[in-house]
Amino acid sequence: MTEFVYLHGFASGPSSKKAAAFKNKFEEIGVSLNIPDLEGGDFENMTLTSQIKIVLDLLDQIQSEKVCLIGSSMGGYLATLVAQQRVKIRATYLIAPGFNFLERWVRSLELDCADETCWDPKIQIFHYRYNKIKYICTDIFKDAKNWNTLALNREVPSRIVHGIHDEVVPIDESIKFNSRHPWCSLKELDSDHGLLSHLEWVLDDCMGFFKRLGFLSTE
Repeated sequence: MTEFVYLHGFASGPSSKKAAAFKNKFEEIGVSLNIPDLEGGDFENMTLTSQIKIVLDLLDQIQSEKVCLIGSSMGGYLATLVAQQRVKIRATYLIAPGFNFLERWVRSLELDCADETCWDPKIQIFHYRYNKIKYICTDIFKDAKNWNTLALNREVPSRIVHGIHDEVVPIDESIKFNSRHPWCSLKELDSDHGLLSHLEWVLDDCMGFFKRLGFLSTE
């Protein structure tokens, strides 16, 4: 039996609109969907490593040797990183995945990668889960350097859906990733980063992807 895990995005949570929609879709066919809280109760000190540990701990509790990951935004990037470390990950469905996380944020915040001592210890982020500004430590970017060089070369069947009007993670990031990984497929959608305008289509596409691979029943 295949288990499914949904990884939410940055400054989001397990009760986001997309997460809830996916959970309901899986419930309709009688399949459970694990949705861990990747913040671990401490958004301010969250890093890629802390989030990945939460996912790996969950995977270690899952007895099935077949697990499929669904990841939105940063969750898509995390799904790709986790898939390199656990052979039980059989496929990933990536929604506007946050590839090139470190470079995008360094560029946006104008951080000097050669001199971390000049970085502010914390920055302000609008957190959609709480609908307010929250602080997060810039250690998240220092930690991201440890993952930035990880070779993403394990051949895990992957489906990417990405909006052509995405201003958060440019679709070029997914186009580049897809071109370098022949086991991936990419669908460009006329939407923005949230893809909420195409949410029903995305849900159906995700189900179709896992059905074609034999991880979901076609009944």
